[in-house]
Amino acid sequence: MAFSMVMASLMMEFTGEEVLTQCLTMGPYLMGLGLGSLFGDRVKEEHYLSWLWRFEWTSVVFLPLTPVIQLSGIFFLINFSVATSPLELKSTVYILLGLNALLGFFGGILGGAQLPLIMKKMPELREERLLALNYLGPLLAGITIVQMSSHAVSLSVQIYFIGIVELLGLSFLAFSEKQKTKPLLQLGFALCILIMVTHFFPKLEEITVKSAYMKTKLTSEDLWSPGNFLKVIHHYGSVERVRTPYQTIDLYLQPPELSYAIPGNATVFLNRKPQFDLFSVTLYHQTMVYAGLNLLQATPKNILILGAGDGLLLRELRDIPGILNVTMVELDEKMLEWSKRNPVVSQLNQGIFDHLPNNMKVLVGDGVSYLRNNLSQKYDLILVDFPFPNGNDLAKLYSFEFYRLVRRSLSDTGVVIIDLPLYLTPKKVLSPESLTIVKTMKAAGLGSELLFGPQASFIAFSPGKKVLEFDYEKFPKHLHLSTYQNLVAPFREKNLDPEIWKKTPINTMFWPRGL
Repeated sequence: MAFSMVMASLMMEFTGEEVLTQCLTMGPYLMGLGLGSLFGDRVKEEHYLSWLWRFEWTSVVFLPLTPVIQLSGIFFLINFSVATSPLELKSTVYILLGLNALLGFFGGILGGAQLPLIMKKMPELREERLLALNYLGPLLAGITIVQMSSHAVSLSVQIYFIGIVELLGLSFLAFSEKQKTKPLLQLGFALCILIMVTHFFPKLEEITVKSAYMKTKLTSEDLWSPGNFLKVIHHYGSVERVRTPYQTIDLYLQPPELSYAIPGNATVFLNRKPQFDLFSVTLYHQTMVYAGLNLLQATPKNILILGAGDGLLLRELRDIPGILNVTMVELDEKMLEWSKRNPVVSQLNQGIFDHLPNNMKVLVGDGVSYLRNNLSQKYDLILVDFPFPNGNDLAKLYSFEFYRLVRRSLSDTGVVIIDLPLYLTPKKVLSPESLTIVKTMKAAGLGSELLFGPQASFIAFSPGKKVLEFDYEKFPKHLHLSTYQNLVAPFREKNLDPEIWKKTPINTMFWPRGL
């Protein structure tokens, strides 16, 4: 069970589909438990110990290898797929989920076959007691993995810890054999496999993650000379990975290529989705802040920021005079801690969390709960900086219910700015996912909208009926040129096909769809 949870956690990071990944890992695992129990029940009693040893030894050797098999499968899909970004394709996601289901099913067979054998050998123990102990194991496994994940323990350490627990059980069986030489040798082999896996897993993970970000491609000839490819991967930057209970944070550092006059770069990814890099950080945050100020046509007194744990929106707002209160609500406390200590991000946000102005406060909590519990508080400007809902788990952040709360917290003349990747189809119209989000927000009472940003896209809403338009004469002169170029609206609702708009669903917490 513990290894199945690790498998699901690892695959979820690459697919972004937590619910599907859990279902297609634990479901086949439980099915394998049933089939394994049927097989174990048919083993004759005189062969009990030899078969128990085989199943347990195979488990100890095979299960630590499952994360390696997962990463290897992901690596080959990235590098040998004709698609530039294969992990963004639904077909690739289903292939990876199928691999997870197969591994989980085989792991379930190995685990399920052992209980009937033990029950046959120990008839003096009551069945209900044995079953109670058997079910206690998965409970302890779940608690252990959850605690490790909540304390950001790396997957390699989790694998090593679970493997050692399994080895202790295997050692008990080894010393119960009359002839101990062969079992002890097999025990040593299993220990070597575990050490090798935990040693090479972080390196394989880094290579796989960097391949996804670099969009590398290989040919069959490269398989015969992997050293050259590994040198390129090793030379071309590094990845700092931080796991939190809510997300995976990657900082991808790319060194400068002086021979080609290419400067270095640093890119922040959340759950593998790019947030900003050194070239877009000013454009992104200036666009979000000053678009809101311009559409308001006044300095907001009360501002609410949802998300934005990197502190860059706070930094952008810090030097604007006339703002009375800025409240930021961030779910992930470890994101805030990382933004404080990481030298790249803390330099970009100018240490805002260590020197927070008196008119700013940072709260750790869920944005939905905060809005629900503070409906009496009204804001002139709300900035929503959430990850894009690439899975069902994030769909609630783009739901009718959530944006109904946003509407109730917005003053009658207020403006909400939302980070929203606007995907266009080959026919230059909004994709179904983007249309769903726009229609959901309008249904929640955010009537007037402005979609803008050809480089970093956003959507602005106001509860009133006035047409939202930028007054370019009132933008401050200090804005970066790239910000000015991004403050244009390439799309309007009037360009929509009425039939397509009519068929577009509304996303709700109770019926998440269309994303």
